[in-house]
Amino acid sequence: MGTIFVAAIVAAAAGLAVRSIYKDKKAGKGCNGNCGNCKGCH
Repeated sequence: MGTIFVAAIVAAAAGLAVRSIYKDKKAGKGCNGNCGNCKGCH
């Protein structure tokens, strides 16, 4: 029972992370495609 509970918490956290990334990408935040000047894209 504990394993299912932990798996649900991990799945919820992953879902929230993906949702946040999707919203940021849709809003134009994040990588701008200019990887030569961006340390985060490499």
